[in-house]
Order: sequence, then C-alpha cells, then structure tokens
Amino acid sequence: MKVFCEVLEQLYKKVLLGVTLENDSHDYIFYLNPGVSDQDYSTATSLEWANTYGIQGRHQPISVGVAPIAVAPACLKTNSLMSSSREVMLLQLTVIKVMTTRILSVKTEFHAKEKYRDIIKILLESAKVDSKLICMFQNSDKLLCHMAAQCLALLLYFQLREKITLSNSWVAFCQKNLSEYSESNKAIYCLWTLTAIIKEIFKDSCSQKTEILKQFLTHFDTIFEVFYNSLFSQHFENCQDTSKIVNILICFLELLELLIASRIYLKLHFTCQRILFLKPSCMLEVITWPIQAFVKRKVIIFLKKCLLFKVGEDLCRGSVPPLMPPDRHVAMDMLALANAILQAVNSGLLKTLSVYGKHSFFGGDEVQPGCEHIASPDHVILRAASLVIMKSLEIKFQNCSSASEMKGNSPNSFCMQRVIISIVIHNYQISGLI
Repeated sequence: MKVFCEVLEQLYKKVLLGVTLENDSHDYIFYLNPGVSDQDYSTATSLEWANTYGIQGRHQPISVGVAPIAVAPACLKTNSLMSSSREVMLLQLTVIKVMTTRILSVKTEFHAKEKYRDIIKILLESAKVDSKLICMFQNSDKLLCHMAAQCLALLLYFQLREKITLSNSWVAFCQKNLSEYSESNKAIYCLWTLTAIIKEIFKDSCSQKTEILKQFLTHFDTIFEVFYNSLFSQHFENCQDTSKIVNILICFLELLELLIASRIYLKLHFTCQRILFLKPSCMLEVITWPIQAFVKRKVIIFLKKCLLFKVGEDLCRGSVPPLMPPDRHVAMDMLALANAILQAVNSGLLKTLSVYGKHSFFGGDEVQPGCEHIASPDHVILRAASLVIMKSLEIKFQNCSSASEMKGNSPNSFCMQRVIISIVIHNYQISGLI
C-alpha cells in the first residue's frame, strides 16, 4: 500500500506541474485504475501487482525498490484497509481529474498533453473507468461519490472534445434513472454530472462549442422532457422524503438554466432547451407547493433570469458569450412564458406566495440566542416576483397585435389591468398600508 501511494503521489505532483511523463502509458494505467481490491493494496509488492494484472515486459509498473509490506494484525486490518483503500481511490480520482484538466488546457505543453491524452484514452477503452465511476455513485461515502462525478464529467467532456463515441454505459445510466421521477441519489448524480458537462462546454475557449453541445444533447433530448413531466407531476405533500425532491429540484433548475442559456447563446433549438416555454405552468405550480421558502425563491429568481436573458451568468465559470439579439423563436417562447405568468397571477398566484418567515442568509436562518427576531417581509423574493410580473407585462405590451389591446378595449388588456392592480394591492398589504 505504501509503495502504491508513493507512486501515486509522485504522479500527482508531476501532472499538477504539467511535466511530460517518461514511462510507457500502460505503466501509469496500473496505478490509476480504481478497480484494484483491498487485498491487492495490502499484500502485494509493486512487482506482484504487475504479475497479478498481467502487465509484463514493457508494461511493468514504475519500478520502486522496496521490501514487501508487512500484514497488519487481524484486529486492526479491517479498519486500516478501509481507510487506506478510500484514500488511495480518492488520490486516483484526483490524478485522473487533474490529468484531464491538463489535456483540456491550452497552457499544457504539447508533448505532455499527448502523453496524458494517451493515458486517458487507455483508461476509457481498456480499463472501462467510466463504468467504474458510475458504480461509485452507489457508495455511501459522499466525498467519493462527488469526486467520481467530477471525474466522470471531465472524462465525458474529453470524449466529446476528442470526437470519441460517448460512453454507452453513461447514456444507459441516464436513460434508466431519468426515465421517471425517483428519490434515489442516482438521479441527483445524473443531473449534477450533466450540468457539469454543459458548464465545461461554456468554459472552453474552443470554437466548436455549438457542435459539441449538439452532439451531447442528441443523446438526452427526449429523456429530459420525460423527466421534466415526471418531476413536476409529483404531489409534494405525498413524498416520503421531501429533502430528496428538494435536492433533485434544485439540481434540475441549474441544468434547465444552462439548457436555456445554451439555446440563447449558442443558437440551438432542441426540445429540452424549450421545455420550460412549452410547459411553463409546471414550473409555476412549484410556487403553490407546500415547500420551503428558499425553493420558491429559487424558482422566482430563475424565472426572472429567463425573462431578463440573464440565465447562466452565475452558473458558468469564466465569461459568458456575448448576448446576441434574440431570434424570432426565442422571442415567441418568452412571450409564451410571459403569458403563462400573467395568467397565473390573474388566477391568484400571489395569494399563495408568502414572503414572511425565516429569511435565508449566508449565516443560515436560525436566530442566535439573545438576539431578537424582527418579523419583516423577504424583500428579495418580493422584488424578484414584482420584477417577473412587470417584465412579463412589458413583453406582453411589446407584442400587442392590435390597437384595441394597446388602448385597453380587449379581454387581454382587462386581464393585464387586473394583474397590475393585484401587484399594487399585494405590495401594499405586505407594507402594512392597507
């Protein structure tokens, strides 16, 4: 185990510095393959490991001259091995992550990048590391699951960049776990990894972003729509574990925001990018759910960013592409969203929106002992909701098709007048003026 860790640590330091690796690529595969068992870690020397995995001749592991490692007493062995194997696996995932990041970076020296690329390709093709990372999602260790998801997202993006066929096991895993709403952690890791891949596409400086995203969304266009319908058809009060649906909803909101951003900035028109505009009432229903206030706040702020063309700005690391004037299709979708919001407000949506209760701050929502809690409205959600409605009215007015609508002589104009009155009354009630 000690030898194994020492080699991994040396490899990590070299990759972190972007140094060109001298040994044959297969030598490094042995140490980076996360499928090695605890018994192999604890009882085998470097040479024995090589023989176990059939690595002969030029594919022997990097030579380190040390004596075999002594076996620990039986009473201490189990806990020690569990802890050690976990640390080794985390280090393996860290090296894979840094190596993939180095490949995607324009600052990495050419020969070093080629060696890293060769190692990652072997890991994907021969070691099937993508399938092993997916299996880690079932682990109870949250840190291990998170690291596996980070590595998998980078490896999948590497496949997209290199025009390698996207992992069949990953596509099948997503299609299985997103085909219907489930409270399992697998759906959360699916959504998180998909979100991370789109973030990488936005962050990359290459000129083929649109083609890469098109290749990626082709696999998931239908399944996103199925999951959208399944998630928002849930009855929140009947869920056994409400924390699960909250986590899934928050993850899905991030993914949905990036999908809409990619449509606006990269000019693609997949159904999954339009699903909010095609079925906006599903999202608006969340505001009426008996759910935590911070979730309703996220939904309203999400709608605000959609209407203001601000989606993706705080989710994408690096600069967001410059916003081009919206095309006719995007403008029509925004009008559909604005109409749905105005209709919901006209039907009494604001009455279900409570702006009182515990406010969420950076320090949490609990009042410290000795401090008095002063009841006051949540001005963040109040401003966001008001802006959503006013922006919806603006979009509606800009798309009035007749003079009678502009003058207020049509049913639509009366509906808008009622919406404006509802906003004024609601705000006055919150302020305590009526």
